[in-house]
Amino acid sequence: KEVMEWDRKLNLMAQTIEEWMICQRNWLYLNPIFQAPDIQRQLPAETKLFAQIDAAWNELLMRVQSNTNILKSTTAAGVLELLQTTNANLEKILKCLEDYLEAKRISFPRFYFLSNNELLDILSQSRSPDAIRVRRTNRRLRVN
Repeated sequence: KEVMEWDRKLNLMAQTIEEWMICQRNWLYLNPIFQAPDIQRQLPAETKLFAQIDAAWNELLMRVQSNTNILKSTTAAGVLELLQTTNANLEKILKCLEDYLEAKRISFPRFYFLSNNELLDILSQSRSPDAIRVRRTNRRLRVN
């Protein structure tokens, strides 16, 4: 019976860590994007959802920091479910971001030659023509 309990705990810990890594990767990717004022203006619903995710993520980090026992932290009630819900919401945000970038590419086909990160860089600096001009010059240098 004790072995089965340990097996359950370790499986739960593994699942939680897997969800945690997905959440962390997506949060690290999206956090700087949603710091840009232009992106916040263009995607207000996603910005609001990301702010809620950010608050929940930071709260979870504080809880884990206060309890450094990995087994207790990852098997605590609700942690796995919170991470799964957060990951589902992050996926929704990523999908909306992809749709937004695709709409920009449709309206200006030259954007198809840029990666998502490069396009996000340009869009987040759209009020700074000098920054965009530098990006364009760098792009030409790489192509030649």
